[in-house]
Amino acid sequence: MRRLLELGFVGVFAALLLAAPACSDEAGSRASSSAGGGGDAGGGDAGEVFTVGDELRVEVPTTGRVFAKLASPPGVVVPADPTTDKGWDLAFEGPDVFTNGGASGSGGAHAFGPLDAIVFLDDKAPAVPFTTIDSTGGAFLRWYFYEGAPNHALHSRIHTYGIKDGARTWKLQILGYYGERDGAPVSGLYQVRWAEVTAAGSSPMKEAKNVDGTAGGPQGGADAPAECLDLDTGARTMLAPTAARQSSAWHVCFHRDVVSVNGELGGPRGVGAVDLDADATAKETLQEVLARDADTEKAKFDAVDAAKLGAQTFRGDRVVSAFSGLWTEPAGGVLAPRRSAFYVQGADARSKYLVGFARFEGATATSPGTVVMRVKAVR
Repeated sequence: MRRLLELGFVGVFAALLLAAPACSDEAGSRASSSAGGGGDAGGGDAGEVFTVGDELRVEVPTTGRVFAKLASPPGVVVPADPTTDKGWDLAFEGPDVFTNGGASGSGGAHAFGPLDAIVFLDDKAPAVPFTTIDSTGGAFLRWYFYEGAPNHALHSRIHTYGIKDGARTWKLQILGYYGERDGAPVSGLYQVRWAEVTAAGSSPMKEAKNVDGTAGGPQGGADAPAECLDLDTGARTMLAPTAARQSSAWHVCFHRDVVSVNGELGGPRGVGAVDLDADATAKETLQEVLARDADTEKAKFDAVDAAKLGAQTFRGDRVVSAFSGLWTEPAGGVLAPRRSAFYVQGADARSKYLVGFARFEGATATSPGTVVMRVKAVR
């Protein structure tokens, strides 16, 4: 039933996606097979794939950021002011990659990935459902699994999350991303359930239907209002992202595909969150995710108690990008590049690139060392 319902939303969902570049059917098919999983993208031997295009070597410092441009010849640059300079496209800091747009810079850069490594061989931009600018995010960063062509749907992994506000804690699951409005199917309407967790047990479960994360649909800008939820009272408040970051009236906000918590860069309330199923994300498959629904995941939800949450580390939101948590993986105690390609639109908001990470030199458990990557301009 869940599968049939989601397929019914595909047409409307496509209309609500951020603008995506056109490409060949072949590239779109390749893009679809790995973008949601966050694991090994496969698609052939990356050592063979990432030998075309221009090589770019980036030595990631012990502290601070290093900036790179992707236009040929790609290279490391030193911007006078990274917050206003549009001469850089990507920034590297520790295990993170950021783009020159949104929360990280004034440019028009945004990205999508991971994609099959073999996509890197194409000369056209891959078909992707949306691209992501840098924004605030945290525990909910990978709450969904993206199903590529032909459905282009977001499926909740239905992980269980812990939320902490002072001495109080809650558990929460996102059950779905699709709902109805005025009898019509709409994407960006979240279905959520949660319960407060205390030493005495869990309070009665609460549910919120059609939490409005549509943010105005395709006509809404990046700062269009969307709905934020107070887990204590159940109050739902429409707030633009800039207003939400200054408000203490909420715990969790839903803005298109982004779910934020009201702590650190997310807002002033000091809320923290944790994905209790985060270790499973990298290896989850579409088939596994589609087999889940509110009923199958209820036992997992019910099992979370004060002891479970008391052992967790809760974090607020920080700056995240399309690369966050997806371009590296542990290997033998150090970081290694994932066999994946990423699509990047440059800071000039016009140039289009594919990037792939061939290898790391001198990597540690917290830094890639020197990143050896390949860059291709695409049309």
